[in-house]
Amino acid sequence: MKRRVVVLMVCWPLAGFGDDGLDQVMRLLAAVPAVQGEFREEKHLAVLQEPLIATGKLYYRAPNFLRKQTLAPQPEDYEADGDWLTVETPATGRRQFDLNGYPQLRPLVEAIRATQAGDRATLERYYRLEFQGTPADWTLRLTPLAEEAARYIAAVILRGQNERITGVETLEADGDRSVMGLTVR
Repeated sequence: MKRRVVVLMVCWPLAGFGDDGLDQVMRLLAAVPAVQGEFREEKHLAVLQEPLIATGKLYYRAPNFLRKQTLAPQPEDYEADGDWLTVETPATGRRQFDLNGYPQLRPLVEAIRATQAGDRATLERYYRLEFQGTPADWTLRLTPLAEEAARYIAAVILRGQNERITGVETLEADGDRSVMGLTVR
């Protein structure tokens, strides 16, 4: 009995050592209570020869607040807080949506929000996950599970280093795509 206790005590610190890279990255991300950064997004649309460029700020606060504030070329504000998405533009004013009523929107919000929260269970509710790399340099490809979401999104590819998301590429089902680079402060 004494020998088992000694073996258990020696091996116990190694219990989490065999976790895959995705679990390690999720733990790193989950430990970050808030993120504030700047983004530059290129939207590549089939109908345009040149990409549309937008810049702005991105905010995250655990466990479920995400705000994307576009400053240029036109102001737009997207704020996801819990189950609600608020969209504000000069043209349409302020509108609110219950994400539970929009199965095509929720997965797009959760791609960034649940990843930054380190919430693997939520990601797996909406996506098939493919992880490559190490915690120091990782890529996470999210492929929608629900047909409603797959009609709009082919995949979301997140790139990062340790506890930071450094880029988000959204591949739309119609062939359009957006590439967003993030600089976290």
